[in-house]
Amino acid sequence: MDKTSAEVQDAILQAVSGFSSDFDLRDLLVGVVRAACTLSGARYGALGVIGHSRRHLVEFVAEGMSPAERERIGHLPTGHGLLGHLIDHPEPLRAEDLTTHPASTGFPPGHPPMTTFLGVPVRVRGRVFGNLYLTEKSTGPVFTPQDEKAVIAMAALAGLAIEHANLLVMAERRARWLEATATMSSDVVRAERPLEALEAVLRGALDAADGTACIAITPADSDRFGVLAAVGDRSIDPAETLKALHPALMLAMATNTTRSSDLPVGGAIMTRLALDPLTRGALVLTVPPRRYVENLAEDFDLIENYASQASLALERHHTRAVQEQLAVLAERNRIARDLHDVVIQRLFALGLQLKALAAHADPTSRTSLHTVIDDLDATIGEIRRSIIDLRPTTRLHSLRSKIRALVTEYSHVLGYTPSLTITGPLDTLVDPALHHHVLAVLREGLSNSARHAAADRVWLNLDVTTAELTCTVTDDGTGMDQFDIRSGLRNLAERAAELGGTLEVTDHAPRGCRLAWQIPLNRRDGEP
Repeated sequence: MDKTSAEVQDAILQAVSGFSSDFDLRDLLVGVVRAACTLSGARYGALGVIGHSRRHLVEFVAEGMSPAERERIGHLPTGHGLLGHLIDHPEPLRAEDLTTHPASTGFPPGHPPMTTFLGVPVRVRGRVFGNLYLTEKSTGPVFTPQDEKAVIAMAALAGLAIEHANLLVMAERRARWLEATATMSSDVVRAERPLEALEAVLRGALDAADGTACIAITPADSDRFGVLAAVGDRSIDPAETLKALHPALMLAMATNTTRSSDLPVGGAIMTRLALDPLTRGALVLTVPPRRYVENLAEDFDLIENYASQASLALERHHTRAVQEQLAVLAERNRIARDLHDVVIQRLFALGLQLKALAAHADPTSRTSLHTVIDDLDATIGEIRRSIIDLRPTTRLHSLRSKIRALVTEYSHVLGYTPSLTITGPLDTLVDPALHHHVLAVLREGLSNSARHAAADRVWLNLDVTTAELTCTVTDDGTGMDQFDIRSGLRNLAERAAELGGTLEVTDHAPRGCRLAWQIPLNRRDGEP
């Protein structure tokens, strides 16, 4: 064995001397650069890792510069000038003065002067992993052909070491993904809400990939995506990440394949994810540069398997939630039926018996019995309202649900929840064409109470019969003098007049205002 081969072996042994199964690949790259500098006598050395796009560097490991020099230079090279020439032409390059090379673009401010140069590609499994850059020969005037041969030999051995390291890292990552897949299903099952289940899936992927962020998206329209959930680093807006990945995302969603893409810092992988039985979205996983140099694209099969299992888990969670809702609705319907068929009928029978007793009782007892009868009637009314609340309605067409949503909306405006009382089968008797009128009345009344009345409480009452609908908004504020009948209330009066009804705004004792909007129902054509 000649001296050069011995030196190469010593250098590569030095590079991998700290190698173990739980190491960081970057440590190996640092060792390779240091060993190459020692072998060639270079003052400065660096190894640039090429990204999946094959257009620029995603990692740059440098040796020989002090921290102050690195700080003066600023951001690390990304593959322009002479470095980019080596990316496009992966062949050994030796130059006496790199500044005279046609591809050279000069140095950034604060960069130390460099002249002699030696560049050698580092191949892993026949593919260029990156390029080794050596400058400023300190043991001679220029880098010699012997230096070039020695560094090429070392780069070949370094490629084997990197391949071996990648295999170990891959085995470790595979174990993490398998563990994440195994635990994710139980985390989804324990989740109470769909969002919690989705976030459990994202956290599992984020931990398995050692990434920076994980996002669940769904198509918003033909060319945009919406963010359903995101975990991890929140310093970068998920919407900005989607904007940077938009072309690759469109292609991934259109072809239904897993793809990777470079980001300004690190990279991202996108794979399909079924959010529920009807919604097909995607899982976007972002990783930092140090993680990206480990060829995350090799994780495609692991990520696809994880996303496939997650899709099944989310679909099961959605199905179980729907079944539980159906069970609750069925139970509520049974309770409503029992209340109507049993409890109300018994109370009604008791009321008839009390009325019969009152007819033959003395005046004092008759008054007491009528009081009890009135209480029974009120109780029956309350139970009927409870039955209506228990029985499910179609939320899309339910006026009751729209009114409750309006009350919830104004709870944030008023600082408290208005009292709501609905008497009668509102959704049955009120035509859908009248819904927007009713909501406009309630909204105007709540707005006036919030803006002008300075009220501490607001009461909403809707009373519907087969003949008419009455909407009342009452507050304990400053009174009707604060209202401007020329603006919003005039519109309500016009609405009432168009429908053959009336609007009354009166004082409410001991303080406050009462707005009553009343319209007839089931008018025949031609009636005023």
